[in-house]
Amino acid sequence: MPGKTLTHPDGPVVVSETTFTALATIRKLDLIRQLYGNAVIGLENYRAVEPLLADGETPAAAIDEQAIEETGFTACPALPWLYVAGDRPEQVLPERIAHPHHTSASEAATLRLAIAVPASLVLIDGPIKEKAKLSFIKCEGTVSLLVSAYREGYLSAVKPMVVALEKLGQGHVLPPADLLEALWTALEKMDDA
Repeated sequence: MPGKTLTHPDGPVVVSETTFTALATIRKLDLIRQLYGNAVIGLENYRAVEPLLADGETPAAAIDEQAIEETGFTACPALPWLYVAGDRPEQVLPERIAHPHHTSASEAATLRLAIAVPASLVLIDGPIKEKAKLSFIKCEGTVSLLVSAYREGYLSAVKPMVVALEKLGQGHVLPPADLLEALWTALEKMDDA
């Protein structure tokens, strides 16, 4: 019996703390808006990335947690396309990704929210992405997002972004070197066509 997808094409895009942090580090958060319109992040993950939204010495504007309690979500003051949703700790995860050794608390919160909403796509990185895909959750990582942005004309090149991720301490979101080489070859062929 084929598995039932846990994502829904009409749902929102749910972004993980890891992917959000990687894109913020290279100053490309706006690619989420350009590619997908709006996105949702869980409250605990938002709290983890909130310092990235600060403007110099000014902290990021506080979100309306009362609105989250009343309606389930609220708009992010710093990024009008980003919504912060209440976490869904009661949401059961598929067995393949439920074990704590396979999933960090942040990743688990992202995937619980994505299943509960249900999301159309989850932006998440690391080995959990592949396990989530095997659990019928539609996922993409940072590099996939960068390639999509390049193909849509929002980036002039992918490789400088990947180099920046590595140099700025976000190399954990990158695929192995052999897969990156295959990506560069594919992108060159695409450019030559």
